[in-house]
Amino acid sequence: MSEPSSPRSYLPLIVAITGLGVLTFSLITPALPDIADELEVSRATIGWIQGAVAIPGIFLAAFIGYVYDRLGRRTVAMASLAVFGAAGTAAFFTRSFWPLVAVRAAQGIGTSGILSLGVILIGDLFPAGSERRWALGINSAGLTMTGMVSPILGGFLAEVDPFLPFVVFGLALPLVWWARKLPGPREGVGPGPPLRHLAETYDLLRRRRKLADFAGLLPFSTFALVVFAGLGFTTVPLYLEAEFGSPASARGLIQAVLSVGSTVGSLTTSRLTERHGPARVFTLGLGLTVTGFLVLAAAPALAIVAVGLLAMGLGLGFSFPLLQDFVTSAVPGTHRGAIVGVFVMAVRLGQSFGPVLGSAMADGLGGRTTFTIAGLAAAVVLVSWRPLRRLARRIEARTTL
Repeated sequence: MSEPSSPRSYLPLIVAITGLGVLTFSLITPALPDIADELEVSRATIGWIQGAVAIPGIFLAAFIGYVYDRLGRRTVAMASLAVFGAAGTAAFFTRSFWPLVAVRAAQGIGTSGILSLGVILIGDLFPAGSERRWALGINSAGLTMTGMVSPILGGFLAEVDPFLPFVVFGLALPLVWWARKLPGPREGVGPGPPLRHLAETYDLLRRRRKLADFAGLLPFSTFALVVFAGLGFTTVPLYLEAEFGSPASARGLIQAVLSVGSTVGSLTTSRLTERHGPARVFTLGLGLTVTGFLVLAAAPALAIVAVGLLAMGLGLGFSFPLLQDFVTSAVPGTHRGAIVGVFVMAVRLGQSFGPVLGSAMADGLGGRTTFTIAGLAAAVVLVSWRPLRRLARRIEARTTL
């Protein structure tokens, strides 16, 4: 089978596949209050529908990354798309709460594979530096544009039937055929057993003096996804319903503003980084996140809610491409699947815990108090990340001499 001659030829396929992974979380959120009513469960409990889909990634993402290194990108991507599409579509027919949670967890197995793919492939195909940051920005922008459209679509579909958005996940099944164009297994000696492969990845990080940064990146990624997936994506529709009486279609339209900001941030990150350096851009992203949450907490009208979501989205768009750029450059391509898998584990931990925490806090404390707590927590990270990074790097320098 002939393969595209230019790395850029792969980008539409990469964005299409990983964009489906974004649908996992953003498509359903406007329907959550209505699904809670249909299933006769509380608003505090409904966050499990979002959290369950991320739980498999906590345990499987590193292993899936290893399998990407061993079997090649194409095989794992095709299998992940098949599982994702079949389980996601099955959710439409599952009209009981705990069986729906179980089906979403099964969908999460496929999600873990397809969401890792984009970062791994861009690291394989694009040279480190501005070209790779550009590709990561395009990928992130494509994903966030999907995140912009999907809550609007999900909101309108939910007004027909709260479960109808799940049917959209069936789009993954025809993409299995398109995924045949992805690169196959690497030539040469494949990786050894999984634990040895992970140990080699750790040793590469240590010898390259990138272990401290990677170790700090993991808890930050978990925190960021608790904030965005839980206190953002999951809490916002509950907040819009409780505070403003917004129907599902309106909730989807308002929530899409977050993805508008994230798209703009992703598209401009590479240029800003070239001009100001990654540390300043990362700090700017954190500052916008803090601002967005505090605006949400005080918002007197839907227009101000949109301003807060726009700031949060910009913060996400400025921050995550930089994290992905570091992960793809930290080790050689032979171990890229493994390191991305560990990174995705941290992301999945936040995506699992965040929605459950967010819905419980919104139900118990109210949306405004929840957003205030999130903003203050993000502010602590904003003022502490640079001093903590300097300390960790000094310790790493002494231990690797």
